[in-house]
Amino acid sequence: MKRFLIVFLIFATLFITGQSVTAESEYKIVHKDKITEDWEVHVDYPRFEHLESKDLQDTVNFQIVQKLEDTLRDVKRGAGEMMGVPYLYYEETTVYKEKTFYSVVMTSHISRGNRYNSTVTSINFQDNQGGTIKKLKDLVYIDRLNKEVKKALEADPDMYLQEPFAGVRDNTAFYVKDDRLVLVFNKFEVAAGVHGTPEISVPLKGLLKEELEKKVPPLPSYT
Repeated sequence: MKRFLIVFLIFATLFITGQSVTAESEYKIVHKDKITEDWEVHVDYPRFEHLESKDLQDTVNFQIVQKLEDTLRDVKRGAGEMMGVPYLYYEETTVYKEKTFYSVVMTSHISRGNRYNSTVTSINFQDNQGGTIKKLKDLVYIDRLNKEVKKALEADPDMYLQEPFAGVRDNTAFYVKDDRLVLVFNKFEVAAGVHGTPEISVPLKGLLKEELEKKVPPLPSYT
């Protein structure tokens, strides 16, 4: 907890005062901006305030801030190595909710001169009794998922790169919507840059290791 507070305060000092706008009851969107001679940063990110599990809430908020800190550190390092052309860093975030399963999908757009790149990260978690952070491998069978993704890539050769698919990464971004798993790939990862950060949606049926929302048995009654 102390580490989270320290990192959050360090991150906050790097930007001018941001404004929080209520997005949903569970979180607020925080806007931060900072412009220097060598780099420019504009980020939007959620700060959760009303999750069922407060320990989980602290962990999620910490991971969000840590991700932003890591990206900003890379931007500042790159700007220091080559002066003259500033780095532009924009962070956009979308929060998805399916039952009690949340996905915070964070897209980092970084450009310098005529060079552009976008990478995507997701923080996924189950907000219920004993809620925890969920990685892709915790949620689905990866071998089955890779087969579905490969079929989707091969079905649209005009969009996707026709190169051997090595499989999803351990940290491939994802979210769940309408009983489908949506994978979000980095720019240039599976398609040409003109397609941005492509999404591939596959049915969850047959992939899930466990239900997204387990039914908690009622407490025994002694009356």
